[in-house]
Amino acid sequence: MASFGLGIASWVLLSSVVLNRLITTKRLPGALQPTMAIEVAPPALAGIAWFALAGRGTNLIAYAIGGYAVLMAVVQVRLVPVYLKLRFSPGFWSFTFPYAIAVTWGLEWITRADPPGATAYAIGAITAISILIAAIAARTVIALARGEFLRG
Repeated sequence: MASFGLGIASWVLLSSVVLNRLITTKRLPGALQPTMAIEVAPPALAGIAWFALAGRGTNLIAYAIGGYAVLMAVVQVRLVPVYLKLRFSPGFWSFTFPYAIAVTWGLEWITRADPPGATAYAIGAITAISILIAAIAARTVIALARGEFLRG
């Protein structure tokens, strides 16, 4: 519980600094813009940690963390047009961990809530994240073969 509390405190402090910088300064360079996806990871990790501590079911804390995770996901949806205009770079690997951990947390929610069609939701989520990671890996191989991957 102490580690969870320290993690939440660190998340609040660091997220406020990062979000303040994103709001008050110039836009990040194109190669770094995909790194904004990292903002999805902290609430998903906190949610998984909370589920590990709290046992079965959901509670107010799980829903609060979930609400913030949804907010971060909505921000990512809003940034899709920005991401689509960018040239592929190593920064695109920033999508893999946050989205994979968000899917993992989503699978935990599905397990706990057991909604109708839970298996279909789980298959859809696993398929989507697998396709995303495979696409980034394939695009990396193509960029490496063309000598474009680490170009400034």
